[in-house]
Amino acid sequence: ECCVGSSSIPKMQAMKILLCSDASAAAAVVRHKALKKHMFGSTDMCVTECCVGTMTWGSFNDEPEQAFAQLDRAVLELGANFIDTAELYPVAFNYGKTTEKWIGDWLAERVQQGKLKRTDVYIATKCNPSGIGAFPDGDIVERPPDFAHSYEADRLERSCRASIERMQCEYIDLYQLHWPTRDVPVFGAATFAPNGQLRPIPHADTLPAGQPGYDVFERQVLSVKRLLEAGLIKHWGLSNENAFGITMFCTTADRLGVPRPVSCQNDFSLLNRTYESDTWEAAHRFGVVGLPYGVLAGGVLTGKYFDGSKWHKAANADRPLSQSRMRGQPGFQPRYGMPTSMVAAEAYMKLAEKYGISPTEMALAWAKQRACNAGGSIITGSTTVLQIDECINAFKLELPEELMREVDVLFEQHRSPSTYCIDKEACMQAKWLGFYARHAATPRSSVGRAAAAAVGVAALVLGAARVLRALR
Repeated sequence: ECCVGSSSIPKMQAMKILLCSDASAAAAVVRHKALKKHMFGSTDMCVTECCVGTMTWGSFNDEPEQAFAQLDRAVLELGANFIDTAELYPVAFNYGKTTEKWIGDWLAERVQQGKLKRTDVYIATKCNPSGIGAFPDGDIVERPPDFAHSYEADRLERSCRASIERMQCEYIDLYQLHWPTRDVPVFGAATFAPNGQLRPIPHADTLPAGQPGYDVFERQVLSVKRLLEAGLIKHWGLSNENAFGITMFCTTADRLGVPRPVSCQNDFSLLNRTYESDTWEAAHRFGVVGLPYGVLAGGVLTGKYFDGSKWHKAANADRPLSQSRMRGQPGFQPRYGMPTSMVAAEAYMKLAEKYGISPTEMALAWAKQRACNAGGSIITGSTTVLQIDECINAFKLELPEELMREVDVLFEQHRSPSTYCIDKEACMQAKWLGFYARHAATPRSSVGRAAAAAVGVAALVLGAARVLRALR
């Protein structure tokens, strides 16, 4: 295992956190001086444990210089060497192409300046079956709103070549299929339903009961094979997949003599551990490593949406919360800020404070240490250089087993609260939480916080009374 050096968390910040923590618990957290690298799954890619996420560059960050500054800090100064993007990016608004183009402009400029070689970084990107970002500029035929393709060979190659051209990168190290084309739920649904139910986007392939879609998987694996043989990509991976999809892709690849997908990029965090069920087993059996996104749950796990907290104040000073995802674009990925997610996130925030680390650090370091991500990498997300610092420095932490166990106990109380099983709208409202049913998009006033504290004290008193009655 090889390491690269980088600066540690600012001493003053660490001191302030420690003053508010349990000193003995905080002492159990180990902070290393350097980022670690390891081989990414079965590949020859020696990557850092953190992968620089880019999906808001071009939307929440509206100037390329903002992205350049974050890349300079992450790659040139802190030593991260893995970047993830997609033809779809940026997200929330202004979808498609821009993020890849900015990365390409940065890469070309830094290579020309002699600050970087193409081989110093590993670049991952994705093709999406909705064709967002894939239609040529100035194309007379606009993308229909219900458009969906099936990763046909010509379309996949066209998307791949367009991404390489935008990023000026010669080849792509890891090319991923952004989400399944078959009629399976995606993006927050924790249960299966056929025929496109529980799926917010169109699908190209409907698989009737009793038909596993051998032809669909074979066609898509052969599409990937074409890219590999053309030297356009080094490796390929999946994203937003389940156990069935991983199994079918891997067995089909084996049958056709094509390299298996090496990774799976799924939503995974303290608020969503559904990947750790049968999806992880399939990945484990076939040697597919984790490359999770959403580890900070759209910023909810940073603590910044708990108005009045020190995490809220620090984040707001760095970048106004009105410009953040949950407050600025509340309709984008609202699952992360559902009331059930907020209740759980507050509990995790308090646990992080107990150990003298930030909620951001705990969320990222915890994900890094989960066995389902061994040999993989964790995708970060940022809009400022300060966020880059905190995110990347989190990967120098080694959390004690005691903290990892406490996380598990909290999870038993709050099981994957950013997902829904059947009724998403019911989860968005979470009326059963009563006063606590607040979405991250809704600020809580100081009066509301005082009332919440009073309700919390009352609940504790009531709970204690019930325990005493039970002991009598």
